[in-house]
Amino acid sequence: MDTNPSKNTADEYENLVQQEDEHIERLKTCTKLIFDALAIISQKASVLHMETVKEAADHLHIMELDLRRELFKVRLKKSILANKMKQTQA
Repeated sequence: MDTNPSKNTADEYENLVQQEDEHIERLKTCTKLIFDALAIISQKASVLHMETVKEAADHLHIMELDLRRELFKVRLKKSILANKMKQTQA
C-alpha cells in the first residue's frame, strides 16, 4: 500500500484532470447534438410531431445542464486539491 500522501494527492489530481477532460468532451458532444437538433427542427418543424420535438429537446437540455453541473463539481474538487497541494509544498 502506498503511504506517500503527496503521491496520493498527485494521483488524485491527475484523476480529476482526466475526469475534467472527459466531461468537457461529453459537454461538447451534447452541445453539438443540441445545435444539430435545432437545425433539423428549423428545417423540418412542419412535418415533425411538436410535442415529441419539445420533449426530446428538453431532455437534451437537461443532459447539458447535468454535464455542466458535473464539470463544475470536478473543477471545484480540483481547485481545492490544488490549494491543498500548494499548502503542503509551502
